[in-house]
Amino acid sequence: MKRIILFFTVAITFLSCKPDEPIAKYIYEAKPHYNKGYVEFYGPYYDQFNIKNNVVSLSLFSDSLKISDEGELSGLGQYLTIDDIFVPDGVDYLAEGEYVADSTSKPYTFFHGQNFKVDDLKIDVGASLYYFEKNKNFSVKKHISRGSFTVKITDSKHIITCNFVLSDSSKVEGSFSDTLPHFDFSLPTKDGIRRKVITKIALQ
Repeated sequence: MKRIILFFTVAITFLSCKPDEPIAKYIYEAKPHYNKGYVEFYGPYYDQFNIKNNVVSLSLFSDSLKISDEGELSGLGQYLTIDDIFVPDGVDYLAEGEYVADSTSKPYTFFHGQNFKVDDLKIDVGASLYYFEKNKNFSVKKHISRGSFTVKITDSKHIITCNFVLSDSSKVEGSFSDTLPHFDFSLPTKDGIRRKVITKIALQ
């Protein structure tokens, strides 16, 4: 459900960075600190499948990585994206609690990362981690296969700690501590197109 323009930007970036020959083993940052991010609220996005829980997505960026208003990524670092995070019915923000990779769609779970085939395209869904390295040959995308992240809210700041196992069996322990802007994608417009609306979420 992530913005389509962001998906194609990331896809094109990685296609252009793909090396012609096998590369040597490279050590990636295993304990990143994410210094910026945002949350998108989608409401009961899977209601047609009888899943009543609200859905939010989380995006976090480390180092110099940033995203423009047009959905273009630039800089170096790690980009963590978790598309399908389930929160209880009536909750419209990333609430406190421990969220576990799970396929049940229950509150406080999120979908693990995988490739979903649509016609001739493979679209990343669930949870993924993108590494944007100074040497572009080492830039890579990895799905999050299992693990969890914990959210605490103090003085309107989200404190997030991540413990993930990636698709190559490597482990990542990430952290974040700052305010998280929330964007509301839950309300359809007259023309049926979802538009981004910045909202102030009341954190209690």
